[in-house]
Amino acid sequence: MGLFNNDTEEEKNYKKLMKAIRYSNLKDTDRTFLINYVDRVNNGEANNDFFTFEFLSRAIVTLLNENYDFDAEEAFENYIKMIRLLIPEGVHTQDYQGLMEMFLNNFCGSNGLIANNLFDSSFYALFQTRYDYLYIMNMISENAELLEKSRYIFNYGVMVSPYCTNPQIFKNELLSFINGIRFELGSMTEYSEKMLIEAKKRCGVYPIDEKTLATISAEAEKAQGLITKLEVMKKSVTTYQERVKALTTSGKKEITTTLNQGKKELKDHSDNAIQEINTLITTLKTEIMEELDAYLLTLEEAMKINSDQVFNQVLADAQKKIREIKLAAQGLSSATTSELLRIQTATEESVGKLKSYVENEPQLQELLASAQADDSIREALLKFNSLQTGATTSAIIAESTSPSIIIPGYDRVVSPANPSVIIPEGGAKSIIIPAFDERIPFDTRMNRILEEKKRREANGEIFHDMTEEIIRCILEGDWCYLWGPSGCGKSYTMKQAASLVGIELIDNGKITDKYSLMAYNDPQGRFRATQAFVALVYGKLLSLDEFDNGNPDTQVVLNELYSGLLDVLEKPERPRYVTFAEDMTVPINPNFRMISAGNTSGEGENQAFSSRGKIDESVQQRMTPKRFWYDNRVEGRIFGEYENWYNIFVNFRRVCDDYAEKEGLDTPIGIVTTRDASAIVKYIKHNSKNIDQVLAEKFIQTKSDDYLKFIMSKFKSIYDIRSEIRERDFSDLSEVPEKEIAKKLILQCSKKKSERR
Repeated sequence: MGLFNNDTEEEKNYKKLMKAIRYSNLKDTDRTFLINYVDRVNNGEANNDFFTFEFLSRAIVTLLNENYDFDAEEAFENYIKMIRLLIPEGVHTQDYQGLMEMFLNNFCGSNGLIANNLFDSSFYALFQTRYDYLYIMNMISENAELLEKSRYIFNYGVMVSPYCTNPQIFKNELLSFINGIRFELGSMTEYSEKMLIEAKKRCGVYPIDEKTLATISAEAEKAQGLITKLEVMKKSVTTYQERVKALTTSGKKEITTTLNQGKKELKDHSDNAIQEINTLITTLKTEIMEELDAYLLTLEEAMKINSDQVFNQVLADAQKKIREIKLAAQGLSSATTSELLRIQTATEESVGKLKSYVENEPQLQELLASAQADDSIREALLKFNSLQTGATTSAIIAESTSPSIIIPGYDRVVSPANPSVIIPEGGAKSIIIPAFDERIPFDTRMNRILEEKKRREANGEIFHDMTEEIIRCILEGDWCYLWGPSGCGKSYTMKQAASLVGIELIDNGKITDKYSLMAYNDPQGRFRATQAFVALVYGKLLSLDEFDNGNPDTQVVLNELYSGLLDVLEKPERPRYVTFAEDMTVPINPNFRMISAGNTSGEGENQAFSSRGKIDESVQQRMTPKRFWYDNRVEGRIFGEYENWYNIFVNFRRVCDDYAEKEGLDTPIGIVTTRDASAIVKYIKHNSKNIDQVLAEKFIQTKSDDYLKFIMSKFKSIYDIRSEIRERDFSDLSEVPEKEIAKKLILQCSKKKSERR
C-alpha cells in the first residue's frame, strides 16, 4: 500500500498530479524522471524530500508552468539540494513550514532566486529571520542596478556582519550600503571598503596607529593619577559626611524637643481660652433669653389694654429692653475680643520663645546650615514657619447637590461647574512632589520613575516608546503637544506618564470658550470652578485634548497661564497669581503642569482632518511639539499569538504610510489604529465576525478607489501574489494563513462599496 490510500483525497490529488506530468510540455526524459520520483514516494520506496504531498505538488507544478527550454530533472534536483540546505533537520527544523513557503514562493520558478543565480548560502546564513532576508532580496531582485551589483552586496554583508551586535544593526548597515549604490559613480571595491570603515566606526571599531596609542597611554596614566586623588578626596568627604550626620542627628533631637514644648504651650493656652469663651457665651445667652421672655410677657399684657397712654408706655419699655439687649451683645463682643487678644498675646509669647532659642544658639544655627538637604528637618522647619505666620487651611462646606470649598483668604463659596470637576478636600498644598523637587538631582528622579516603569512592565503593563520622552517634558515643566492620528494612544500614554510621575491628570476636554477655562460666577454669586482652576490651584497635570480643534480665542489665555507657570518654576520663592472669573485671584501651585494633544502639527487642516484650525504662533513657540506615532510593539503585545493578523496589520500600516508619502500628506488617511487592533483580537477570540467583515470595517472603509488600487498593488508585491485569486471561506479567524488574509484583503479592495461585507 502506498502513502496515499485509495479512499483518501490525497490519492485523488496524486492521480491528478501524475496526469498533469504526463500531459505537460516537458521533455520525455524529464516527464519520466518526475513520474518515477512521485511513484516511488507514493509506494514508500523513497522519502519525500518536500515533507508533504502539498509541498511536493506545488514544486512540480512550478516546473510544469515554466515557458522556456530547460532541464527539469536538473532543476528538480537543485530544488532538493536547496531544501536540504535551508531546512537541514526536516520537519524538526524550527518554522519549517514557513521556510518551505519561502522556498516555493521566492526560490522556485524562472523568476526565483535559484534561476536568477541570486542565492548565496554564506549571505543567507547571516540572517536570523527569513523576513529580513526576503526583504533585502526583494529589494535587490526588483532593481536592475542592484541585480547587476548583487555580488558586491553579498560580499559586503559577509565583511560587515562580524561587527554588528544584533540583527537590526546588520540590516541597517546593509540598507545603508544598498541605498548608497545608486549614487556611487566610482569603483565598487573602493566603495565597499569606504562603507566598511564607516560601519566599523558606527560599531565602535576605530583604526589606531602607534602614535595615537602612545597618546592614549599617556592620557590613561594621567587619568589614573586623577583617580588616586579622587579616592583620597572621597575618604575626606566620607569622614565629613559622618561628622555632619552625627551633628545633624543631635540637632534634630534638640529641635524636635523644642518644637514639642512650644506646641504644648500653644495648645494649653488655646484650650483654656476656648473653654472660658464658651462659658461666657453660655451665660450671656441664658441671660438674654430670660430678658426676652420677660419682655414678651410685658408686651402681651400691655396689648390687652387699648389706650394711647398704655401703648406709649409699652413702646418706651420695648425701647428700653432693646437697648439692654444691645448693651449685652456689646458686652459679649468686648469679652470675646478681649479673650482673643489674650490668646494672640500668649501665642506670640510662645513663638517668640522658640524663635529666640533658635536665633541665640550658635551650635543650633550651625546644625541648621549643615542640614539643608535633610528632608525631615526641613519639614519640621516648615511646620514651625506655619505656626509663626498663622497659616490656616481651607474648610469644606457641604451643599445639597455638589461639593464646595472656601479658598484660603476668601469668603466666597466655590462650586464646580459640572460633576466632572472634583475639588480636592483639605485645601491647596504647595509642597512640591518628589518628581519636581529640584533639590534632588534630575537623573536620580528620572531613574526612580524608570525603575517603577520597569516594574510595571514586568507585571504585563504595555508602554508606548514615547512615554519616557513625555515624562522628561513634564519634569522639566515643558508644555508638551502630542500630535498624531486618532487611536494611536496619545491620551492613554499621557495617563500612564502622569501615574509614573505621581501627579493626577485632569482632562479639560475640548476647549469651547474662555469660560470653560477661566470659570464664571453664577446668578447666586457662587464661583463655578473648572478643570483648569483645579489643576492650577491644587497642582495637577492639565490635559488639553483636541487642542487643534478648540476655540482659538482661548489660546491666548492658555499662553498666559503657562507664562505664569514658567515664572513660578524660574523663581519659586516669588508666588505668581492668576485671576479667574471676575475677582477670584489665586496663586499658581508649583506642581501645576500642562500637556496638550491634537491630530495635526498645528498648521491647520489637511486631507485627513479638514476641521482643524491653525494654532496661534505665540502658543506654538511656547509649546514643545512631539510627533506621536503608532508603536508596533504595542500592537504586537495586543495580538499576542495571532502572528498572522499582526503581520497583516503591520504591512497594511506600512502601505498607508507609503501612500501618504506619495500624496505628500503628513498624516496617512484611514490607517489602522491601536483601538482597531484590540477590536480585531476581540473578534478573533469571540469568532463573532467573518474575515470579510473584519477587513471591510477595519481596513477598507473610507478609502478612495485610487487608494484601494494602491493597496492592492502593494500587497500583491509583498506576498508575491501573481495568479488569479479565488474566493474562500474560513470558519475560524485565528487559523486563517497570513497569505490568505492578504488575498482576502486584495479581493475586498477590488469590490464595489455596495458588494463589501
